[in-house]
Amino acid sequence: MKKIIVIASIILICIIVILSFILRKKSATNNPSGSPFPTSIPQQDLNPNLSNLSNSSNSPIDISTVTPVETQDFKLQYSPKQNKIIVEKKTPQAEEQFYDWTIENQLSDLIENPDLTLIVDSGQNPDDFNPLIEFLNIFMNFGQGNETSSNNSSPTCTGQACLTPTIPNSLPNQNPSSGFTYYAQCNGFGNTQLPDGCNLCKAGCGPTTVAMIAASYLGGSITPKTIVDQYRSKGYFLGCTGSYPSNAKQVLQSLGLKTTDYLVFNLETADQIIPDLRKYIAAGWTFFTLARFCDDPKKGYCGHIFWITDIDSQNNIWAYDPSYGRYEIPYNENSRYPYPLYRLAFGVKR
Repeated sequence: MKKIIVIASIILICIIVILSFILRKKSATNNPSGSPFPTSIPQQDLNPNLSNLSNSSNSPIDISTVTPVETQDFKLQYSPKQNKIIVEKKTPQAEEQFYDWTIENQLSDLIENPDLTLIVDSGQNPDDFNPLIEFLNIFMNFGQGNETSSNNSSPTCTGQACLTPTIPNSLPNQNPSSGFTYYAQCNGFGNTQLPDGCNLCKAGCGPTTVAMIAASYLGGSITPKTIVDQYRSKGYFLGCTGSYPSNAKQVLQSLGLKTTDYLVFNLETADQIIPDLRKYIAAGWTFFTLARFCDDPKKGYCGHIFWITDIDSQNNIWAYDPSYGRYEIPYNENSRYPYPLYRLAFGVKR
């Protein structure tokens, strides 16, 4: 009898072990251990297949499935306690590089939805942060404003924005050669208050550029103020640290204009980006553009947004620039060569 009980016990244990092995194997099959996010490699090498996490179908991404990423500029990992993606800055360029990374990997939700992401300084505990100011930690100084100097040299501003001389005109300037509408961010709309602080003159190059594009293609009564009102109604961030190109893209699309995918540049000069832009220009596209007008951390980010409308046979890039181009419409951006250093652009047309 004892032998039968022992044998039965052994058989039962074997059955339990086999079932456990089968279930574990099935679980591993349903949840592959291979990560779509490579780690500990330079940012320029990041080009994984992220089809299972991208938001191209407009369905919410599951941030809990994002595995750690580390580049030379930032570290990224999911925090169950915060239920957020925590991005730890390793260099001053961390926010810029993270922004580019999200676009390249089709994860724009991580920058468009502040509830998903928290950016912290290196070595700081994210649990110590006040959630009311988390949004301000995301992409500081992107499309920040007008950082304008008084001559054609690179800007010499040291803060978040430089003062711009008062613009005498209060109406848009119509360029007879192209029919496009020009707005200076410090003209009659310059005192327009932005929903998250400061005014259009100080940090409104983004919505001013959107207003120029929309007014040129759609006409009507579109002004920088009406675009600021759109940002406010949609809950888009727009304040002293600037605005997001992604939100500008969404506003233009909501108005019925067509846009291309993002073209991401690595602080490239005009001669480096012209071959990429020219084929689009030839097909009728113009470009909402983000660039940097200095490369000295002591002078601030010097980020600025403008609208490229043409490239001539001498490779001059002509733009409707809401700040630098207020006296020359359109403005030859190459006049500051090697600046601006190009960061991001997307095509737009009716």
